[in-house]
Amino acid sequence: MPKYQALDKVDRKLLNLLQKDNQTPTRVLADKVHISQPTCLRRIRDLRDAGIISADVAMVDPFALGYGMLAFLEVSLTNQSDEHMQEFEVRMGKEAEVMQCYFVSGDYDYFLVVHVIDMEAYYQFVRRVISGSGNVRHFQSRFPMKSRLQTSPIRHEYNAEPVPSTAPDDGQSHHREHSTESIADGHR
Repeated sequence: MPKYQALDKVDRKLLNLLQKDNQTPTRVLADKVHISQPTCLRRIRDLRDAGIISADVAMVDPFALGYGMLAFLEVSLTNQSDEHMQEFEVRMGKEAEVMQCYFVSGDYDYFLVVHVIDMEAYYQFVRRVISGSGNVRHFQSRFPMKSRLQTSPIRHEYNAEPVPSTAPDDGQSHHREHSTESIADGHR
């Protein structure tokens, strides 16, 4: 059975600050949440060990790199066996254009977020990856006309009740070294 760790007011403040800029020096973070620098380091390490902080990555704007077209794809598979779904997920994880892939409930099996340079690149992506997979029964594309909200932080209220979170049940959570795996390497 997993252990649970309560996130107190200080943990929630740290998470809010780190989600805005995870390059903020720990002495600055410690000052902002009114704790010592060693305590701040320990709390951040504990949040990583508990899996609450899952990665330290740079957020890159695909539009600034020339990927000027965003597409949302709803995909239905012909064969929905575990093996075929796993194969589809692994394949999507290898495609540079696929930014996000979700297994969803409803009329479709997967929801993809795809960034490409233009419509021709999207057409080539669909022909090569979606139509060419041999296991896609149906797909539907949607193209956003304007972004109204685009954010990644999960905001935590300072005065909220403590939030339980799962932590490793190995009794070593305060003594383990932490290594961060990039999202790209982990295909999450």
